This record gives sequence, C-alpha cells and structure tokens, in this order.
Amino acid sequence: MKKSLLSFLFFCLIFQIFAEEEKPCSRAYCACEKQFAYSNNICPLQFKAELNYLFINFFEDGIEYAQVANEKINNSNGEQKFNPGVRVLFSFPIKRSTLKQSYVDLSYTFIKMKKASETTPRNLIYNSFLPPAFLNSSNAAASLSGDFHTFDLDLTRPYFVSKYYISNPSLGIRGAIIDQTYKIEYNIVNTNNIVRAKNDYWGVGIKAGYAAEFIISKYYSIYAKSFFALLFGKHDLSQNSTTPISGLIRYSVKEKRYDVQPNAQISLGLSFNKLFNKDQSKIAIRIGYEFHEWWDQNQLKRFMDLDPNSMKTVSRNNLKFNGLAFSLLLDI
Repeated sequence: MKKSLLSFLFFCLIFQIFAEEEKPCSRAYCACEKQFAYSNNICPLQFKAELNYLFINFFEDGIEYAQVANEKINNSNGEQKFNPGVRVLFSFPIKRSTLKQSYVDLSYTFIKMKKASETTPRNLIYNSFLPPAFLNSSNAAASLSGDFHTFDLDLTRPYFVSKYYISNPSLGIRGAIIDQTYKIEYNIVNTNNIVRAKNDYWGVGIKAGYAAEFIISKYYSIYAKSFFALLFGKHDLSQNSTTPISGLIRYSVKEKRYDVQPNAQISLGLSFNKLFNKDQSKIAIRIGYEFHEWWDQNQLKRFMDLDPNSMKTVSRNNLKFNGLAFSLLLDI
C-alpha cells in the first residue's frame, strides 16, 4: 500500500512538471521573469524575417596553377580577398493555437566568388595544368570567378532549456548551385597559352541543424548555429586549351558525374535586441563570423605523365568559406 502511494505521488509529480499552462506571455516575461518554468516553449511568433550581408573570403584546394622551380612554397593561390554575399530568411508558424509551436524556415544564400593572382617573372615556372612534355613558363597568371547559391527549407522547434538558454533543432532540405569559371595564362617563349575550365555543380538533399541562443541580458545575447547536409548532385567539368599549346596540339576534357557530397556550416556571433509592442515583438542587430566547408567540389584535372590520357582529379579539392555576417532581424 505504501509502495503504491509513493508510485502515485511520483507520477503526479511527473505530470505536474511536464504540464503546460497556455497563457499569453510577453518576451520580457518569457526571457526574464523568475517565475517562468523551465524547460518550456518560447512565446509563439507570427512571422520572422532576417536579412544578412555577408563579407566572405573563399578558398579552394587544388587550384594552384604554377610552381616556381627550386622553391618549396607555392605562392600561386592568390591573396585573401573578401567577397560580398547576401542571405534572406523568412519563418512562419505551422499552427498559431498553441505554445508547442513549430516553424517553417525558408532561406536563400548568395555569395560572389572572385579571385585573381599572378606570379612574379622567374626563370623557370612549372605549369600545373599542362602536360609535362611542354616547355615551362617564365610567368603565369590565373583568375577564378563564380556564383554560390543555396536554397533551404527547414522545420524548426525552438524552446527554452533554462532561463538563459534557447534551443532550436531543425531538419530540412537543402538545394545548391555552384558555378565556377577558371582561366590560366602561361607565358611560354613570349607567347600566352590559355587554359580555361568550367566547374559547375548542383545538388539537393537532407539537412540537419542546431541553433542556440545564450541570453546575457534583456538587450544582449550570443547565438551559435551549426548545420550539416548530404546532397546528391551532379558535377559538370569542361577543361581545355583555347589555343594550340605546342604546334597543333591542344587538349579538351569533359566529364559529368553524379555522387553524394557532404557540406557543413558553423556560425557564432553577438546580438543586440530591442523589444517593442508590449515586449511581444523584437528587432535585433547581429554581427557574427561563419565557416562553410563543401567537400570534393573542385573537379579540375592534372596530367600525371606524358600520356595525354593520364589525368586525374586534384587530390585536395574542398571549397571553403569564412567571413563576417551582419544581420537585421525582425521577430513579431
């Protein structure tokens, strides 16, 4: 009898802990009042919009186009250069009748890729994208340009873990389009020999993520986000010499292939928040730093020996982004 009574009291306690009282609440109450019960849901929202200006630098493995003879360091990657980008996000509730609220997030990201470099005149420069049989260059230059697009649809479920910590897991779908154009000029015996390449990619797949917000005060908070996606997509490579490299000899490579490639994103930043409309709406200004990694994006080919058929994809070929993100967020 005593054991049954204790069991009954235990289940009553569990029921009381997880019971939710659905009542109107302001953001100030949800985030700041001591009587708020944790863990719990955030106040239901009607709409959220976020505009991000990105100031991003990009790196790509395997684009080294020249190697100076008798030097261990290759300086043909080009200097760091930050490029502009933009991201827009809209969030809508699935239902508006309960605090147990899930949201649909729609976002689009665009980053402009542009980079150029040139070697200083040397006596001997090895050409990375020409067959070994051809003469070496006295000077070389390269330029890379491209566009990076992602389209995301996520289902999110934010809730309070504690008074100062908001948890927001997500699951969704990501689509991506990456177009790159690469031009290399080799100066061989006072003649410019040009190699051109197009490295295009599209993919679509599943995406999982987690976002967290650490509340410092009514006006300041720290946010962190991480995402991982697996995309099934298509690589489309075209690489050729536009002019004869030696005599009447030129090369042209075309390749199309399908595979599954991962990508990841991490961001961290500081948010300044201002509440209005009786503390039920919020406007925020954010500044943060973010990192992107896209595996196996560069499909350029290098010659392995004198046989023109002996070509293989560059061994290190990831595409990476990192830089600043300035955001304006409206939450109503």
